[in-house]
Amino acid sequence: MKLKVFLIFLLIFFKVPAQSSINIVVFPSLRNIDFTSIIPSNELQNNVRIFCVEISPQGQQVYIKGLFEWQKVGSNSFVELGNFETKNFTSRNFCNDELGSQDISIKKFSSNRDLIDENLRIGVPSGVYRITLNLFDSNSQTLLAQDTEELTFLNPSQTLQIINPKIGLTYDPGNVIIDWTPLNGADFYSVKVNRRLNPNQSLEEALNLGTPLVNDRNVGAVTSVNLRNILERELEPGTEVVVQVTAHISGPFGGNRIFSPIINFYIQGQNVPSTNASYFRLMNSLRRLQNSQLLTLLENNQINISEIRIRKDDGSFMSLEELVDFLESNSENILRIETE
Repeated sequence: MKLKVFLIFLLIFFKVPAQSSINIVVFPSLRNIDFTSIIPSNELQNNVRIFCVEISPQGQQVYIKGLFEWQKVGSNSFVELGNFETKNFTSRNFCNDELGSQDISIKKFSSNRDLIDENLRIGVPSGVYRITLNLFDSNSQTLLAQDTEELTFLNPSQTLQIINPKIGLTYDPGNVIIDWTPLNGADFYSVKVNRRLNPNQSLEEALNLGTPLVNDRNVGAVTSVNLRNILERELEPGTEVVVQVTAHISGPFGGNRIFSPIINFYIQGQNVPSTNASYFRLMNSLRRLQNSQLLTLLENNQINISEIRIRKDDGSFMSLEELVDFLESNSENILRIETE
């Protein structure tokens, strides 16, 4: 009888330690994101949310060592892009954009700048990217659990781009149509519009300053909207306007958002010089050429027409009108135009 009581006592007071686990959750739709969301940078802070981490049990003192690797298309092996180690923290679920926060701060971080620059030159994710996380006990420094997740990009990735308005062009205030490319997995899109008060403001600063003309308006699952229909304040003639479209994607941990580049354009007014006629003449001239990089940049809203600079032999720059006149009068003698 005494033996039985003793065994029951042991069963009550002797607890088997819970098995630790760590699980990386990558958003399926993020296999189409733009490359800069994958590369570890800025000590991992302010990154786009691309994966979340589930840790069990929670409330324990732990730290994490992480590794980012890349396998080029056609290669059989991975190379290291970067690695990090957190300081000790109380285990909980979190996402990558929380790394570097107050309770999950970074102790060590390093990256291979040459490989990152090589990826940036490619411009879109390519090959296979591998994320490995190791969970350690803060006291004993023993490895508790490990998880690895791979993202494969065999084809060019899809990004969110504003098609219209065109950068730097002037539009009638009642006829501004905002078009953008569709993004797979997006549940809905939102649009933010604001004024740019002076050219010294960055586009991002202008977008987020004061009360926007359109404040992250949910426009549904469409890829086109008339600005007039969503304005919250009236457009003034001569205004420079900045726009950004955001794709909202559902998923674990609150889902994710993919942002388009911010573009700028103008509303007709007495003080706004119209470049529309020169723009369309330039586009027609470029379409007659083969493999024009400049045409691609303009069509994809990746360059402002006002940023085009052609240096002449005497060191001065051509005006846009001079460039268009030159292209139209020498169309048969120009094979292609490339950016430096």
